[in-house]
Amino acid sequence: MDRHNCTDTISGAALSSALSLSWHGWLNDGKKLIVREFNRVPAAIVTTVHVWRRRNCARSSLRHMDDHMLQDIGLSPAQARREAQKPFWRA
Repeated sequence: MDRHNCTDTISGAALSSALSLSWHGWLNDGKKLIVREFNRVPAAIVTTVHVWRRRNCARSSLRHMDDHMLQDIGLSPAQARREAQKPFWRA
């Protein structure tokens, strides 16, 4: 019975250019992945803060609307009060 290593059975042409079979290649690929993921973090934070600010502003507006204005947007005073009492981080 013939025994082969995985790297022996795969020809170089069949490999994806993104796949590295050496430790050096794996380390470089890992570094690139970490850098790419860390670069996404600031954008995610900015997006989250923007959503929170919009919610806070909208809920503040609801607190200041009278019954007639709430009726115009299709909310009862109880619904508006429940929404306005939510913290900004809760959808």
